[in-house]
Amino acid sequence: MTASFELVTKQNVVQLQSVDLLARYVGTATAEIDGKVAGVAADAQAAQAAAVDAAASKVEALDGASTSQAGAQVASDQVWGFRYGSLAAAAADPDLETGDAFDVWATDGSGRWFSGVKTGPSSAEEVPYSDRATLKVLAVSLFTDLAGRWIPLGMDAVQTSGHSVKGIGAARYVYDASVDAAYVADHPRSSALSKNGRGFRLAVDVPDAKMLGARSGQDSAAAIEETMRVCYERGLGLWTLWKEGTGVYLIEGQGATDPTDPGSTFQRGVLTSVPDLLGESDGAELMIKAADHVKNAPTIFGHHTWKYPDLRNAGLIGKWTLNGNMYDAERNPGGIPFDDGRDGAGVFNEANVYQFQAGFTAYKASGTISLGNITCINMRGSGVEIGKAASVYGEEYVARCTIERLHTKDVFREALSLFNVEYADVGPVYIEGNGYWVTGVNCEGHQRLDRVRNIHIARIFADYTTGLSPQERTPGLTNPADREAARAMLRRIFTASHFYDGFEDNAFDGKWLNISIGEIIGIQACIDVYYFANVRIGRCTLTMPHDEDLTAHNLIPRDGSSVNAIRCHSPGVTGLYGLTFDAPPRIEGHYEDAIWINNYDDVLIPDGTVITGVRKSAVRLDDCSGRVGYIKAVNCGLVSARGYAVDVWGAKRGLFIREPVAIDTRAGASRTMQGAVRLNGASVDHVEVSGARNLNTFGTVPVVNVGDAAVAVGNMDMAAPVHGFSTPVAFATVDRGFEVNGNLRVGDMNGGADTFIEARAPAGFKANLNMSIGEVLEYQLQLTPDGQMQGLQFSDSFVRVDFAIPEGGGINFPSITYDKPLRISGFALWPTAAGTWRTKAAPDPATDTAGVAVGDQTGA
Repeated sequence: MTASFELVTKQNVVQLQSVDLLARYVGTATAEIDGKVAGVAADAQAAQAAAVDAAASKVEALDGASTSQAGAQVASDQVWGFRYGSLAAAAADPDLETGDAFDVWATDGSGRWFSGVKTGPSSAEEVPYSDRATLKVLAVSLFTDLAGRWIPLGMDAVQTSGHSVKGIGAARYVYDASVDAAYVADHPRSSALSKNGRGFRLAVDVPDAKMLGARSGQDSAAAIEETMRVCYERGLGLWTLWKEGTGVYLIEGQGATDPTDPGSTFQRGVLTSVPDLLGESDGAELMIKAADHVKNAPTIFGHHTWKYPDLRNAGLIGKWTLNGNMYDAERNPGGIPFDDGRDGAGVFNEANVYQFQAGFTAYKASGTISLGNITCINMRGSGVEIGKAASVYGEEYVARCTIERLHTKDVFREALSLFNVEYADVGPVYIEGNGYWVTGVNCEGHQRLDRVRNIHIARIFADYTTGLSPQERTPGLTNPADREAARAMLRRIFTASHFYDGFEDNAFDGKWLNISIGEIIGIQACIDVYYFANVRIGRCTLTMPHDEDLTAHNLIPRDGSSVNAIRCHSPGVTGLYGLTFDAPPRIEGHYEDAIWINNYDDVLIPDGTVITGVRKSAVRLDDCSGRVGYIKAVNCGLVSARGYAVDVWGAKRGLFIREPVAIDTRAGASRTMQGAVRLNGASVDHVEVSGARNLNTFGTVPVVNVGDAAVAVGNMDMAAPVHGFSTPVAFATVDRGFEVNGNLRVGDMNGGADTFIEARAPAGFKANLNMSIGEVLEYQLQLTPDGQMQGLQFSDSFVRVDFAIPEGGGINFPSITYDKPLRISGFALWPTAAGTWRTKAAPDPATDTAGVAVGDQTGA
């Protein structure tokens, strides 16, 4: 017997399958046959000798076995782990990596059992007995082999080289007495019972889902789900899923169902996000299997509130691609198309197109939901949805959310949905492809207890010209009107809205405010804000290149037949404030009014705004206060719709308009801009307009127009200079009531032009210039429809015509009598009842016959 031949006697001979096993048992059940027991007491030597003799008798039986029998045993045992017939065989095995430990049962007839370690690509060495105590882990090939391995008592750790394939998912497992058959049944991918009934579980601080069997090209849902659950149970904060080449991890299943509402399909997720856990990846793609699709397809990472009501701190960091696999039939033949929104009778019905799938959802989190660089593609619902619409008693909301970057393509409903979010910090959002039936980025509330506020988004970019709406791409949608309506549904790039439940007593309550967006760039896109306070937008560029008539759709705000580029509305609500552009917007294309703001205080549109080619006005303000800086409005308006740089329909508490410029370079009848500013509506109060300019070269076009509707103008200051360069040009066209506090001065503004003040009446009406003291009209110069000019004096009881200049010439004084004579250089001249004129020096005559007759009234 050699010194390296070790035996363990515990009921029967057990083969030692690991290097470190030897040391663990050498003190109690093994003996060195070559006498390495020197210095031990004689009684101990005698006991050990008896044990060796007993063991040797068993080994002798094995020694007598044929070499072929040993070889057959090695071949059979090879299935269960690293066991070889020689060191050379182990060194030549390409499945073994440098550092792997293994066992040898020699097939050369010697009957030796010993352990070894691979030292290089084609070399291996026997592990000396003195080194075996330093090796702590039993090496096995795969996790799937673990249940078939005999792992002796005292061996408390196992290292695999992979889960089901060598090199993919290698992990360490530790013995845990609590791991029994029930635990293994509940954790089949992260635990196992050895052949001799010992329980082992995954012992990695940051497990990768491949350790539990996730594989590219295969269904990995169960592996990822168990990875997250194991982390949650052990209190770990991070799991990973690193890419496996360029492959895609398939996610199979219809998604979990709320046991309290088993028929619900609302945002059910195949994978269950768990609290206080982040998943990290370097770009792995997860894709829902196409065979699982139904109209409401499953979410990938869902928040199952019946399991975990509060996610606290959860999310996905690093780089991820989430693929809902909702391919369009035209772009991907054989794929699943978007639903076309048509009912059984072939009529378009919005209720038929609302979908609920998402890449990631979180409904309630008292901590922070963290998302890294996320790409969501081919989703039947939204890309990412944070917060729950219509929360229960206002308690289901996300306290904080961070998104490093979001890229979406071919998403049916919304790229990013923010419902009930207290704070959010979102990096750039890139939107492309088909879909976006509701909007690109949506901040939305559904009931009074909801809250969406303190949202910052770095940048939103969308080019909707490259994609089609869900309806338009459907081959069966052939009606032109339907196709136009379908195109209209692609227009929103950003929406902030709270219009389902309204405000108590129609008063803003502070739950919907504070949104800032650093930059918005949209092609064929628009922005909507409903009942939201303090919205700030940095650089904003919107273009709408297609000259198309966009028919009505109740989710797209429109006036007439087209979409406003930016619409901010809060009709009927008090207290809303703040639509601010931190940089001048640039808007171009066939929108209606480019910017339409209704019932907002403290509006700010800065100097340098450029708006070109819209169908109506560049800016329309209804019942607003604030400041509008220099606006250059070019070629706005149609023949059927007047266009202005700024169109004011009511104002309140101070509206200041600075240097608006109206420019029209179109020819002939197409040149339809009506002026720089129009003041309209039922109430225009505290308005100041300065530096308004027209650069039109046609007709009589007012720079500032007051009219069309009944206007009550108060405290209006037309601060100089107000310029017009049309020929001729009227300063103001007044219809019903216009007041200037101070003096109105008409002068030579251009260095060499005639000036005038004109009172112009429509045919059949009188043109009047009125003069009043206080609120009392005292005198009027009047041009009658028949061309007679006359002066009228007003009193409490009468109106007297003092003079009249008939159309044919001359002058009439119908009010001159002896007691109201015509006075000339100290003399009075009056007509008498006798038909003669009489005169006298002062004092005035007391009777009709006083004074001296003037000349011969008969012509003599």
